[in-house]
Amino acid sequence: MLIRTLTVLLFGCALAVAQREPGPADAAPPAVGVAKAPERIHIIGASVSGGFEDGPLFGAEKQGDSVPLQQLLKKWCGEHCRVTTHAPMEMWKLFEDPLGVGDKEVVMARRRKPDVVLAIDFLFWFSYGYVRGDEAEARAALLQQGLALLNQLEVPLVIGDLPDMKGAATRMLSPRQVPSAEQLRQLNATIAAFDRERDDVTTLPLAAFVSEMRDKGVVLPLAAGPLQLAPLALQQEDRLHATRLGMAVLGFRMQDTLRSLFPEGHALHDQQWTFEQWVEAAGADGELELLRAKVKADEQAAEAAPAGSGK
Repeated sequence: MLIRTLTVLLFGCALAVAQREPGPADAAPPAVGVAKAPERIHIIGASVSGGFEDGPLFGAEKQGDSVPLQQLLKKWCGEHCRVTTHAPMEMWKLFEDPLGVGDKEVVMARRRKPDVVLAIDFLFWFSYGYVRGDEAEARAALLQQGLALLNQLEVPLVIGDLPDMKGAATRMLSPRQVPSAEQLRQLNATIAAFDRERDDVTTLPLAAFVSEMRDKGVVLPLAAGPLQLAPLALQQEDRLHATRLGMAVLGFRMQDTLRSLFPEGHALHDQQWTFEQWVEAAGADGELELLRAKVKADEQAAEAAPAGSGK
């Protein structure tokens, strides 16, 4: 109730700001088929794309930090392509009413007349959440409704598959809202079929990225040498939303897809940012330094521990 109340209070202001914004936009997915260079990319989706920040107001012990996807992509695109977004705080509300909010996002995206739509977490709440009746059938039907909404966008789409978010903080995601492993497999198969049906759709492997981030820990490709992070290091306290550095990793990994949106010879087709440039765009330099120091301290502590101590 507290999350919903605060979101409603903040939403009106964020929506007004977004509507005043002037118009136009380590495995590489297949290229999106675009006939001409996009002049506007538009972002729709849920709270990760909206840059949700966990914190005490939502039940966390400490304040989290993140960044909207638009901020990253505006810097990457520069003067070569406009990047617009649905109101971030309304994207946070997608969990409350996927059909209602999702329809509004699609309607407003069509009004923007973009050349490409990024909807990487749009389908999340068309698969997760509370459902009635037979759970597998209800989730499958809801996902079909989400795909039908996306199908109204007759421009190239970049979407994401569904990660397994089991283990997220229950204050944010109840176990009853999480599809089973078999249901996730079936839902992702439906998304893959949607991808095959439209030759202008690219699906980012979010499931594999989140699994790596949560279970193994991501290796950051720093110029000074790779840095192995611990599991969950790129997630906020709710274990559901990415930190600023997590968003930088996401941007870095989707860069090949972004480049494929533009024809050969276009400045953005050939643009290959280093990971450090994505970190700077996300404003995650401080977070990176803290994690670097922690990794070093952990290594020193392990070296200093007596043999056989298990520490």
